Amino acid sequence: MKLKSNFFGDWINIQKDILTNHWGYDVSSVPDKEIPFVYFNAEQRRPELKVRQVVLADTFSCPTNLESGWKRLKGLIESGRDLTPNLSKLVNKLNNKDSMLNDWGVHHFHLGEKMKGNFIERTGPLLFALLVEDKFYAIGIFNHDSWADQDIVEIIHRNWPSIVEQYQIKGVISSTPLTEQERLTLRKKNANSNVTVQDGTVYAPIGGGMVSSGFNLQAVMTKDRQKMFLRKLEKHLDSQLESLREVFEKQGYNGELELEALLDITEDKYTALFPKYGVSAILWSKE
Repeated sequence: MKLKSNFFGDWINIQKDILTNHWGYDVSSVPDKEIPFVYFNAEQRRPELKVRQVVLADTFSCPTNLESGWKRLKGLIESGRDLTPNLSKLVNKLNNKDSMLNDWGVHHFHLGEKMKGNFIERTGPLLFALLVEDKFYAIGIFNHDSWADQDIVEIIHRNWPSIVEQYQIKGVISSTPLTEQERLTLRKKNANSNVTVQDGTVYAPIGGGMVSSGFNLQAVMTKDRQKMFLRKLEKHLDSQLESLREVFEKQGYNGELELEALLDITEDKYTALFPKYGVSAILWSKE
């Protein structure tokens, strides 16, 4: 008995399905080898639907004319509803990259009050926030051109150093901090840079950084790890097939050399499906 499978290809097809049927993107012209990158790019930009606690920075202040829009957005955050309408309209463009998100891990939200099509009314000032697990860390409301304002990282460091501690570079002191324009120029070139806050702490890109194509570095690393993980699952399943012979025989197996398996992924487990025989085997589970 020999396993016939392509779990990595199945994983790609699962991503295609989500991109197309759940998020509405056209991926017909995207090569399979690039699907994980555009998938993770889209996933990073679109906050997961979950209930979040809003945590305000010590300097957070909302202008009077934006209070209604902020109250509306806060209600969506705390009830776990879709935040996509408050994002940039560019979120609908599959290959568009958010350089501030890739660099500093910071999302930006419009604070309009009424929907216009699929998006909320656009506002000049934007809410910048860090989304980590079930928390919405509201950094502040900034002007529309504040994409590289170092105060953003200063506020994160001062208020929530523990959530970005993993990005600290120990034992490094930067004596020549970048100007906003220099940082924006580097981002346009998909180049990574550190940031030094006032007390001398140095941070690597909090958002994971970018590769030369502009995609997030973590997406590339995740894709490579996933490919290795799926290969291990295939090898393990192949080694266990003989022990499942009796199960397959009860379902009509009569000695075929190859058994075709497909990968199914849910939130808490990976399962191999053998469609010809109606047999399934759990490969990995969170439990």
